Amino acid sequence: MMDDSLISSKTTGETSSKMNNQNKSTCRVLAKKSQATLPGSPGLWLFKALCQAAAACCLLICAACGMAGADQPASPQRIALITPAGTGELAEAIRLGAEAAAKERGAQLITVEAYPVDSASHTSTNADYAISPPPVATPATANRDYTRSEREQAQVQAAELALKQGATALLVDPLSKDVLGEIIREAETVRTDGGIVPVIVLNDEFPVKGITSVISMDNLEAGRQAGQAMAELLEGHGLIALVGPDPLSAGLVLREQGIEEALQQYPGINLIPKSVCNNRDACWQTVKQLLDQHELTGIIALQEPASLGAADELHRRKDGRQISIVGFGSEQQQLEQLQEGVFQRLIVQNGYSAGYLGLNQALAKLKREHVQTRVILETKVVSTDNMFWMDNQKLLFPFVQ
Repeated sequence: MMDDSLISSKTTGETSSKMNNQNKSTCRVLAKKSQATLPGSPGLWLFKALCQAAAACCLLICAACGMAGADQPASPQRIALITPAGTGELAEAIRLGAEAAAKERGAQLITVEAYPVDSASHTSTNADYAISPPPVATPATANRDYTRSEREQAQVQAAELALKQGATALLVDPLSKDVLGEIIREAETVRTDGGIVPVIVLNDEFPVKGITSVISMDNLEAGRQAGQAMAELLEGHGLIALVGPDPLSAGLVLREQGIEEALQQYPGINLIPKSVCNNRDACWQTVKQLLDQHELTGIIALQEPASLGAADELHRRKDGRQISIVGFGSEQQQLEQLQEGVFQRLIVQNGYSAGYLGLNQALAKLKREHVQTRVILETKVVSTDNMFWMDNQKLLFPFVQ
Protein backbone atom coordinates (compact mmCIF):
# COMPACT_ATOMS: atom_id res chain seq x y z
CA MET A 1 0.00 0.00 0.00
CA MET A 2 1.36 3.44 -0.90
CA ASP A 3 2.03 5.76 2.01
CA ASP A 4 -0.74 8.38 2.46
CA SER A 5 1.77 11.23 2.55
CA LEU A 6 3.22 10.08 -0.81
CA ILE A 7 -0.27 9.88 -2.32
CA SER A 8 -1.04 13.36 -1.04
CA SER A 9 2.22 14.70 -2.44
CA LYS A 10 1.64 13.07 -5.83
CA THR A 11 -1.93 14.40 -6.04
CA THR A 12 -0.81 17.89 -5.12
CA GLY A 13 1.94 17.75 -7.74
CA GLU A 14 -0.45 16.62 -10.49
CA THR A 15 -2.95 19.34 -9.58
CA SER A 16 -0.22 22.00 -9.61
CA SER A 17 1.05 20.77 -13.03
CA LYS A 18 -2.45 20.92 -14.56
CA MET A 19 -2.99 24.43 -13.20
CA ASN A 20 0.35 25.61 -14.59
CA ASN A 21 -0.55 24.26 -18.06
CA GLN A 22 -3.91 26.03 -17.88
CA ASN A 23 -2.19 29.25 -16.83
CA LYS A 24 0.22 29.07 -19.79
CA SER A 25 -2.69 28.72 -22.20
CA THR A 26 -4.47 31.65 -20.56
CA CYS A 27 -1.34 33.77 -20.85
CA ARG A 28 -1.14 33.11 -24.62
CA VAL A 29 -4.78 34.07 -25.07
CA LEU A 30 -4.28 37.29 -23.09
CA ALA A 31 -1.25 38.18 -25.17
CA LYS A 32 -3.16 37.79 -28.47
CA LYS A 33 -6.16 39.73 -27.14
CA SER A 34 -3.97 42.58 -25.94
CA GLN A 35 -2.14 42.77 -29.26
CA ALA A 36 -5.42 42.91 -31.16
CA THR A 37 -6.99 45.73 -29.16
CA LEU A 38 -4.12 48.12 -28.51
CA PRO A 39 -3.84 51.16 -30.85
CA GLY A 40 -0.62 52.58 -32.25
CA SER A 41 2.32 51.09 -34.06
CA PRO A 42 2.74 47.30 -34.35
CA GLY A 43 5.95 47.46 -32.28
CA LEU A 44 4.21 49.33 -29.47
CA TRP A 45 1.31 46.88 -29.65
CA LEU A 46 3.62 43.96 -29.21
CA PHE A 47 5.53 45.56 -26.31
CA LYS A 48 2.40 46.52 -24.37
CA ALA A 49 0.79 43.18 -25.07
CA LEU A 50 3.76 41.28 -23.72
CA CYS A 51 3.85 43.45 -20.53
CA GLN A 52 0.15 42.93 -19.85
CA ALA A 53 0.38 39.21 -20.53
CA ALA A 54 3.41 38.84 -18.28
CA ALA A 55 1.62 40.64 -15.42
CA ALA A 56 -1.48 38.48 -15.84
CA CYS A 57 0.61 35.32 -15.88
CA CYS A 58 2.39 36.33 -12.66
CA LEU A 59 -0.94 36.88 -10.92
CA LEU A 60 -2.30 33.54 -12.08
CA ILE A 61 0.85 31.63 -11.12
CA CYS A 62 0.87 33.24 -7.65
CA ALA A 63 -2.78 32.32 -7.18
CA ALA A 64 -2.05 28.75 -8.27
CA CYS A 65 0.82 28.47 -5.82
CA GLY A 66 -1.38 29.73 -3.03
CA MET A 67 -4.10 27.21 -3.91
CA ALA A 68 -1.62 24.36 -4.14
CA GLY A 69 -0.15 25.20 -0.72
CA ALA A 70 -3.45 25.89 1.00
CA ASP A 71 -3.89 22.25 1.97
CA GLN A 72 -0.38 22.02 3.48
CA PRO A 73 -0.75 22.27 7.30
CA ALA A 74 1.85 24.25 9.23
CA SER A 75 4.33 22.14 11.18
CA PRO A 76 3.67 22.15 14.93
CA GLN A 77 6.08 24.06 17.13
CA ARG A 78 8.56 21.64 18.70
CA ILE A 79 9.26 22.60 22.32
CA ALA A 80 11.76 20.80 24.54
CA LEU A 81 11.44 20.40 28.32
CA ILE A 82 14.87 19.90 29.93
CA THR A 83 14.82 18.65 33.53
CA PRO A 84 17.68 17.47 35.76
CA ALA A 85 17.96 13.75 36.33
CA GLY A 86 16.30 12.34 39.40
CA THR A 87 14.12 15.33 40.31
CA GLY A 88 11.16 13.11 41.13
CA GLU A 89 7.50 14.01 41.43
CA LEU A 90 7.99 17.75 40.88
CA ALA A 91 9.58 17.10 37.47
CA GLU A 92 6.73 14.73 36.64
CA ALA A 93 4.13 17.34 37.59
CA ILE A 94 5.92 19.94 35.43
CA ARG A 95 5.93 17.50 32.50
CA LEU A 96 2.22 16.74 32.87
CA GLY A 97 1.39 20.44 32.84
CA ALA A 98 3.50 21.12 29.76
CA GLU A 99 2.03 18.07 28.03
CA ALA A 100 -1.53 19.26 28.70
CA ALA A 101 -0.76 22.71 27.27
CA ALA A 102 0.94 21.19 24.21
CA LYS A 103 -2.15 19.09 23.43
CA GLU A 104 -4.42 22.10 23.80
CA ARG A 105 -2.29 24.33 21.56
CA GLY A 106 -1.25 21.78 18.95
CA ALA A 107 2.45 21.85 19.83
CA GLN A 108 4.91 18.97 20.02
CA LEU A 109 6.55 18.43 23.41
CA ILE A 110 9.94 16.78 23.77
CA THR A 111 10.72 15.87 27.38
CA VAL A 112 14.31 15.10 28.29
CA GLU A 113 15.60 13.95 31.66
CA ALA A 114 19.33 14.48 31.45
CA TYR A 115 21.27 11.53 32.86
CA PRO A 116 25.07 11.81 32.73
CA VAL A 117 26.18 8.78 30.70
CA ASP A 118 29.23 8.24 28.56
CA SER A 119 27.29 8.30 25.29
CA ALA A 120 25.60 11.62 26.19
CA SER A 121 22.21 10.05 25.44
CA HIS A 122 19.12 11.07 27.37
CA THR A 123 15.82 9.50 28.28
CA SER A 124 12.70 10.88 26.66
CA THR A 125 9.15 10.31 27.86
CA ASN A 126 7.75 11.20 24.43
CA ALA A 127 7.24 7.91 22.61
CA ASP A 128 6.56 9.69 19.32
CA TYR A 129 9.84 11.55 19.20
CA ALA A 130 13.39 10.38 19.94
CA ILE A 131 15.65 13.12 21.20
CA SER A 132 18.69 10.87 20.83
CA PRO A 133 19.71 7.25 20.30
CA PRO A 134 18.30 4.77 22.87
CA PRO A 135 19.84 5.27 26.33
CA VAL A 136 22.70 2.96 27.18
CA ALA A 137 22.81 3.64 30.91
CA THR A 138 22.62 0.50 33.01
CA PRO A 139 20.30 0.39 36.06
CA ALA A 140 23.31 0.75 38.31
CA THR A 141 24.41 3.84 36.40
CA ALA A 142 20.94 5.35 36.42
CA ASN A 143 20.57 4.92 40.18
CA ARG A 144 23.95 6.13 41.33
CA ASP A 145 24.50 9.58 42.80
CA TYR A 146 26.11 11.90 40.28
CA THR A 147 28.32 14.82 41.16
CA ARG A 148 26.83 18.23 40.61
CA SER A 149 29.25 18.97 37.78
CA GLU A 150 28.22 15.75 35.99
CA ARG A 151 24.54 16.62 36.26
CA GLU A 152 25.16 20.19 35.09
CA GLN A 153 27.12 19.02 32.05
CA ALA A 154 24.41 16.51 31.18
CA GLN A 155 21.73 19.20 31.30
CA VAL A 156 23.67 21.44 28.92
CA GLN A 157 24.25 18.50 26.55
CA ALA A 158 20.54 17.64 26.62
CA ALA A 159 19.64 21.19 25.63
CA GLU A 160 22.23 21.15 22.82
CA LEU A 161 20.77 17.91 21.43
CA ALA A 162 17.24 19.28 21.56
CA LEU A 163 18.30 22.39 19.65
CA LYS A 164 20.18 20.38 17.02
CA GLN A 165 17.10 18.24 16.47
CA GLY A 166 14.81 21.18 15.81
CA ALA A 167 13.49 22.49 19.12
CA THR A 168 12.02 25.95 18.56
CA ALA A 169 11.83 26.79 22.30
CA LEU A 170 13.27 25.43 25.55
CA LEU A 171 11.63 24.97 28.94
CA VAL A 172 14.43 24.57 31.47
CA ASP A 173 14.54 23.74 35.17
CA PRO A 174 18.22 24.74 35.52
CA LEU A 175 20.62 23.32 38.07
CA SER A 176 22.68 26.48 38.33
CA LYS A 177 23.34 29.94 36.95
CA ASP A 178 26.26 28.62 34.88
CA VAL A 179 24.10 25.91 33.30
CA LEU A 180 21.41 28.41 32.38
CA GLY A 181 24.00 30.80 30.92
CA GLU A 182 25.43 28.07 28.66
CA ILE A 183 21.99 26.98 27.49
CA ILE A 184 21.03 30.56 26.61
CA ARG A 185 24.27 31.03 24.66
CA GLU A 186 23.42 27.90 22.65
CA ALA A 187 19.88 29.16 22.05
CA GLU A 188 21.21 32.50 20.80
CA THR A 189 23.53 30.95 18.21
CA VAL A 190 21.64 27.93 16.89
CA ARG A 191 19.38 29.76 14.43
CA THR A 192 20.83 30.92 11.12
CA ASP A 193 18.12 33.54 10.45
CA GLY A 194 19.30 35.80 13.27
CA GLY A 195 16.44 34.84 15.58
CA ILE A 196 16.81 33.52 19.12
CA VAL A 197 15.22 30.36 20.50
CA PRO A 198 13.09 31.36 23.53
CA VAL A 199 14.25 30.00 26.90
CA ILE A 200 11.61 29.71 29.62
CA VAL A 201 12.98 29.11 33.13
CA LEU A 202 10.89 26.93 35.44
CA ASN A 203 11.00 26.41 39.18
CA ASP A 204 13.90 28.73 40.00
CA GLU A 205 15.38 32.21 39.60
CA PHE A 206 18.79 33.17 38.23
CA PRO A 207 20.16 36.62 37.28
CA VAL A 208 21.05 35.66 33.70
CA LYS A 209 20.43 37.85 30.64
CA GLY A 210 18.47 36.44 27.73
CA ILE A 211 15.68 34.70 29.67
CA THR A 212 12.32 34.98 27.90
CA SER A 213 10.17 34.27 30.96
CA VAL A 214 10.51 32.90 34.51
CA ILE A 215 7.80 30.66 36.01
CA SER A 216 8.51 30.25 39.71
CA MET A 217 7.08 30.56 43.17
CA ASP A 218 7.68 33.63 45.31
CA ASN A 219 10.56 32.21 47.35
CA LEU A 220 10.59 35.12 49.80
CA GLU A 221 6.92 34.53 50.63
CA ALA A 222 7.43 30.76 50.74
CA GLY A 223 10.22 31.29 53.28
CA ARG A 224 7.94 33.45 55.37
CA GLN A 225 5.31 30.72 55.26
CA ALA A 226 7.84 28.16 56.50
CA GLY A 227 9.08 30.40 59.32
CA GLN A 228 5.56 31.27 60.42
CA ALA A 229 4.50 27.61 60.34
CA MET A 230 7.43 26.65 62.57
CA ALA A 231 6.76 29.49 65.01
CA GLU A 232 3.16 28.34 65.37
CA LEU A 233 4.21 24.71 65.91
CA LEU A 234 6.63 25.76 68.68
CA GLU A 235 4.18 28.30 70.12
CA GLY A 236 6.81 31.02 69.85
CA HIS A 237 9.62 29.33 71.83
CA GLY A 238 12.45 27.00 70.84
CA LEU A 239 15.77 26.39 69.10
CA ILE A 240 15.65 25.89 65.33
CA ALA A 241 18.20 24.58 62.82
CA LEU A 242 18.16 25.47 59.14
CA VAL A 243 19.55 22.81 56.78
CA GLY A 244 19.90 22.77 53.01
CA PRO A 245 22.22 23.14 50.01
CA ASP A 246 24.59 25.93 49.10
CA PRO A 247 22.54 28.97 48.02
CA LEU A 248 23.44 28.62 44.32
CA SER A 249 20.28 30.39 43.17
CA ALA A 250 18.60 33.65 44.06
CA GLY A 251 15.51 31.61 44.93
CA LEU A 252 17.25 29.81 47.79
CA VAL A 253 18.70 33.05 49.11
CA LEU A 254 15.24 34.61 49.16
CA ARG A 255 13.79 31.51 50.82
CA GLU A 256 16.28 31.77 53.69
CA GLN A 257 15.64 35.50 53.96
CA GLY A 258 11.90 34.92 54.26
CA ILE A 259 12.38 32.38 57.05
CA GLU A 260 14.58 34.77 59.02
CA GLU A 261 12.11 37.63 58.55
CA ALA A 262 9.23 35.55 59.90
CA LEU A 263 11.19 34.27 62.92
CA GLN A 264 12.39 37.75 63.90
CA GLN A 265 8.87 38.44 65.12
CA TYR A 266 9.29 35.78 67.82
CA PRO A 267 11.96 36.73 70.37
CA GLY A 268 11.50 33.38 72.13
CA ILE A 269 12.82 31.49 69.08
CA ASN A 270 16.53 31.17 68.32
CA LEU A 271 17.87 30.19 64.90
CA ILE A 272 21.34 28.67 64.77
CA PRO A 273 23.53 29.32 61.67
CA LYS A 274 22.55 27.33 58.60
CA SER A 275 24.12 23.91 58.09
CA VAL A 276 24.99 23.11 54.47
CA CYS A 277 24.22 19.69 52.95
CA ASN A 278 23.64 18.94 49.28
CA ASN A 279 22.10 15.45 49.20
CA ARG A 280 20.00 13.15 51.34
CA ASP A 281 22.85 11.19 52.95
CA ALA A 282 24.85 14.32 53.71
CA CYS A 283 21.79 15.96 55.25
CA TRP A 284 21.15 12.87 57.37
CA GLN A 285 24.70 13.13 58.77
CA THR A 286 24.32 16.88 59.25
CA VAL A 287 21.07 16.49 61.22
CA LYS A 288 22.64 13.71 63.29
CA GLN A 289 25.46 16.05 64.33
CA LEU A 290 23.05 18.89 65.05
CA LEU A 291 20.91 16.73 67.32
CA ASP A 292 24.02 15.43 69.10
CA GLN A 293 25.26 18.97 69.76
CA HIS A 294 22.07 20.97 70.37
CA GLU A 295 18.72 20.62 72.14
CA LEU A 296 16.79 21.34 68.98
CA THR A 297 13.02 21.67 68.97
CA GLY A 298 12.62 22.35 65.25
CA ILE A 299 14.28 21.85 61.87
CA ILE A 300 13.47 23.76 58.68
CA ALA A 301 14.69 21.90 55.58
CA LEU A 302 15.07 24.08 52.48
CA GLN A 303 14.73 21.34 49.84
CA GLU A 304 13.49 17.77 49.42
CA PRO A 305 16.85 16.00 50.08
CA ALA A 306 17.33 17.94 53.32
CA SER A 307 13.79 17.08 54.42
CA LEU A 308 14.24 13.38 53.72
CA GLY A 309 17.67 13.32 55.37
CA ALA A 310 16.26 14.89 58.53
CA ALA A 311 13.44 12.35 58.54
CA ASP A 312 15.96 9.50 58.17
CA GLU A 313 17.75 10.59 61.35
CA LEU A 314 14.53 10.97 63.33
CA HIS A 315 13.54 7.45 62.27
CA ARG A 316 16.93 6.15 63.38
CA ARG A 317 17.05 7.65 66.86
CA LYS A 318 14.49 6.78 69.52
CA ASP A 319 15.36 9.21 72.30
CA GLY A 320 11.80 10.47 72.70
CA ARG A 321 12.56 14.06 71.75
CA GLN A 322 9.72 15.89 70.01
CA ILE A 323 11.21 17.71 67.05
CA SER A 324 9.07 19.56 64.52
CA ILE A 325 10.14 19.49 60.87
CA VAL A 326 8.96 21.97 58.25
CA GLY A 327 10.12 21.08 54.74
CA PHE A 328 9.79 22.15 51.12
CA GLY A 329 8.49 19.75 48.49
CA SER A 330 5.82 17.18 47.73
CA GLU A 331 7.73 13.97 47.04
CA GLN A 332 5.74 10.79 47.66
CA GLN A 333 7.95 9.89 50.63
CA GLN A 334 7.46 13.33 52.11
CA LEU A 335 3.68 13.01 51.87
CA GLU A 336 3.77 9.58 53.48
CA GLN A 337 5.94 10.89 56.30
CA LEU A 338 3.63 13.87 56.71
CA GLN A 339 0.78 11.44 57.33
CA GLU A 340 2.97 9.48 59.76
CA GLY A 341 3.75 12.62 61.75
CA VAL A 342 7.47 12.77 60.88
CA PHE A 343 6.89 16.09 59.10
CA GLN A 344 4.48 18.58 60.58
CA ARG A 345 4.27 20.98 57.63
CA LEU A 346 5.29 21.01 53.95
CA ILE A 347 5.58 24.09 51.74
CA VAL A 348 4.29 22.97 48.34
CA GLN A 349 4.33 24.66 44.94
CA ASN A 350 2.26 23.88 41.87
CA GLY A 351 4.58 22.08 39.47
CA TYR A 352 1.74 21.29 37.06
CA SER A 353 1.03 25.00 36.61
CA ALA A 354 4.75 25.67 36.06
CA GLY A 355 4.81 23.33 33.06
CA TYR A 356 1.45 24.46 31.71
CA LEU A 357 2.18 28.18 31.92
CA GLY A 358 5.75 27.71 30.72
CA LEU A 359 4.70 26.08 27.48
CA ASN A 360 2.09 28.76 26.86
CA GLN A 361 4.67 31.50 27.39
CA ALA A 362 6.98 29.79 24.89
CA LEU A 363 4.22 29.66 22.27
CA ALA A 364 3.31 33.28 22.93
CA LYS A 365 6.90 34.31 22.20
CA LEU A 366 7.05 32.20 19.04
CA LYS A 367 3.78 33.72 17.80
CA ARG A 368 4.87 37.25 18.74
CA GLU A 369 2.12 37.60 21.30
CA HIS A 370 2.37 39.23 24.74
CA VAL A 371 4.82 37.42 27.04
CA GLN A 372 4.89 37.71 30.84
CA THR A 373 8.51 38.02 31.87
CA ARG A 374 7.66 36.86 35.42
CA VAL A 375 4.88 34.49 36.45
CA ILE A 376 4.51 33.81 40.18
CA LEU A 377 3.16 30.44 41.30
CA GLU A 378 1.13 30.02 44.46
CA THR A 379 2.58 28.07 47.40
CA LYS A 380 0.61 26.44 50.18
CA VAL A 381 1.36 25.18 53.68
CA VAL A 382 0.15 21.58 53.78
CA SER A 383 -0.51 19.56 56.93
CA THR A 384 -2.42 16.40 57.84
CA ASP A 385 -5.41 18.64 58.50
CA ASN A 386 -5.70 19.96 54.96
CA MET A 387 -3.77 17.60 52.64
CA PHE A 388 -6.97 15.84 51.57
CA TRP A 389 -8.87 18.99 50.70
CA MET A 390 -9.89 18.95 47.04
CA ASP A 391 -7.69 21.90 46.02
CA ASN A 392 -4.68 20.42 47.77
CA GLN A 393 -5.30 17.00 46.23
CA LYS A 394 -4.91 18.58 42.78
CA LEU A 395 -1.74 20.28 43.97
CA LEU A 396 -0.17 17.19 45.56
CA PHE A 397 -1.32 14.54 43.10
CA PRO A 398 -1.62 16.14 39.61
CA PHE A 399 -0.85 12.78 37.97
CA VAL A 400 -4.04 11.20 39.38
CA GLN A 401 -6.91 11.67 36.94
